[in-house]
Amino acid sequence: MKDRYLDAIGEAWPTILRAYGDFKDRDTVIEFEMRRRIVYAYPAFDYINDLSSRTREQTHQLWREAAAAGQFLVFVRDTKNRVLRSYVFPVEDRVGL
Repeated sequence: MKDRYLDAIGEAWPTILRAYGDFKDRDTVIEFEMRRRIVYAYPAFDYINDLSSRTREQTHQLWREAAAAGQFLVFVRDTKNRVLRSYVFPVEDRVGL
């Protein structure tokens, strides 16, 4: 089954990598806003602390594990369908991050 959010990340991947690379030393998470096709870089703790209490602690743990493993979080926000989904990706040295 295709994941349309993963497909959207694929289309924005060069911009996502650039945004992450620009702010990687600042404990960053990336958000891709699907409707407007905009990529944002946010400080991880500020972003995660703004999530609902239901998902906050789980997301903090996910971010800590990803950072320790040399990975980063990308959130896809689909405002039309009221979906916020997270993905974890490896930091790719070959792209100059």
